[in-house]
Amino acid sequence: MRRVAGIILIILLSVSLFAILHRGLNWGHHSSQENRMRGVSSNALPRGNKAITAIEYQRMLNVGINVDWMTFAKVNHYYFYWRSRGINVPQYFKEEGFSNVRIRVGMDVVENKTVLLQLAEIVNDTLEVGLIPIITYTAPELRENPTSEAAQEHFVKWWETVANYFQGYPYLLSYDLLIESSGGIKSHPEVLNKVYSETIREIRKIDPYRLIFVTPSHVSSPFYLNELNVTNDGYTLAEWHIYASGPKGCSYNESYVEKAISSALKWSRKTGTPTWFGAWRPNCYPKAGGGNGPLCSMEVELNFSRAMVSALSKAGIPYDINSDVHFFDIASLTWYQSQESVLEVILHPQRTER
Repeated sequence: MRRVAGIILIILLSVSLFAILHRGLNWGHHSSQENRMRGVSSNALPRGNKAITAIEYQRMLNVGINVDWMTFAKVNHYYFYWRSRGINVPQYFKEEGFSNVRIRVGMDVVENKTVLLQLAEIVNDTLEVGLIPIITYTAPELRENPTSEAAQEHFVKWWETVANYFQGYPYLLSYDLLIESSGGIKSHPEVLNKVYSETIREIRKIDPYRLIFVTPSHVSSPFYLNELNVTNDGYTLAEWHIYASGPKGCSYNESYVEKAISSALKWSRKTGTPTWFGAWRPNCYPKAGGGNGPLCSMEVELNFSRAMVSALSKAGIPYDINSDVHFFDIASLTWYQSQESVLEVILHPQRTER
């Protein structure tokens, strides 16, 4: 019996050794497509659970993009269609050169747990490939009914639900409380301060060091940052933006851009709270018709992009463009060729300096 046991042990050790050698010989020889399917990236960010300060996080954000993987039904369908086939969609964005994705969520995680599960899968996918995931809530009920106590309570509950679910996740994951202070809430800074205070308090009970973004009133205008009444606890940032829908009428004002940035920097120096430019769009698109357009010429788009990138880079403010559907065709997993030169300006400005 002992001889038989010895023979079995030798066979098992041989099989294990062969498996180890086989893995070693094949390590590092996977194509980009295989990496997408495996969810592996040699440039993956650290997955540890060490807290990251707001100032450190601002430096890590670099250039990102707003994504509609949890907003538009068609985009959501294709995201999970490809995921079911082993394709990691965020890998395409990492390879293109983006550092973060602003994941826009409009659905209710409080009553619909399927939404929460899908959101978790997207967050996991982004972390796997080394992208920073930023969850942002569109909060339609609060933006349109800002004085409604029910809407305010739901907003807090929505984030409390998210915080409970993602407790313990790497601190690369952050919460951008409100995508934009548009609609009815744009003229209610007192409501914003109230719900921010209550929401942050609930999140901090669950996750004391989670990074949180707040946005000012008047459609997230940097000129109203001084109305924010949020304590700088070292883990809070402010999100602001202009030209989120692109250069209106295909024209833009560089002086206005400079004034907006100056206002944000002045507020940041005063409060010690870093800021992030959460959304700007290089071109304009018709409100109806989905992805149809763009309305402006390529010359306008390129010049506007150069102006925005130059101003923000000089100020040291990270930025996200708006949005994935105008640059990436998720149905075919391809980047629109017409936007290649624009992405080059946005992601690699040093290569395109005139």
